Amino acid sequence: MCRNMIDNFVKLLIDYGIIGIIIAAFLEPILMPFPVEFVFIPVSLMNSRSSLFYSVVLVLFSTFGSIIGYRVGAKAGRPILKKVVSEKTIDKIENLYKKNAFLTILTSVFTPIPFEAYVLSAGIFKIDLVKFITAVLLSRGIRYITQGILISFYGKDMLFMMKNYLWIIGLVIFICVIIYNKTNIFSSKKKLYKEEN
Repeated sequence: MCRNMIDNFVKLLIDYGIIGIIIAAFLEPILMPFPVEFVFIPVSLMNSRSSLFYSVVLVLFSTFGSIIGYRVGAKAGRPILKKVVSEKTIDKIENLYKKNAFLTILTSVFTPIPFEAYVLSAGIFKIDLVKFITAVLLSRGIRYITQGILISFYGKDMLFMMKNYLWIIGLVIFICVIIYNKTNIFSSKKKLYKEEN
């Protein structure tokens, strides 16, 4: 019954085209039981020339939804997160955030943990909002704009390419992480130098 409801909701969003993408993108980071690709890819394949535009819109509204999800997590606390994932997973996310919050959000695309769990927990664990938004924009952008570009050039063949060339996305994220860490180290040294002088 629940599965049928989800399938019908996905079909409805697909029928609404870009409006459906906007709704799915906004809701996914808060509480949605399916990835936004279920809507984005079918809609984009029906109009591949607009797929890049769709992907940019998706990234923007996913970021807006993530900010709302962050606020919800900050207000509601752990109880709401327990409805999404187990206590064990919550502890795992918390440990990841303690090590490197930016990297955790950036690489969330490669984990089986639902994206909304990362978003809600970011609010719960009081991750720096600017850092959070930057990481969300980058991770969502790399994931969905890459898909949009592939669809615009290759259409349905992009599904095969995504399966076989996912490592390219991983490489791009890895490079972004290195650049971010190098920038952070440089900024810290510059700040320390100013304080000493």
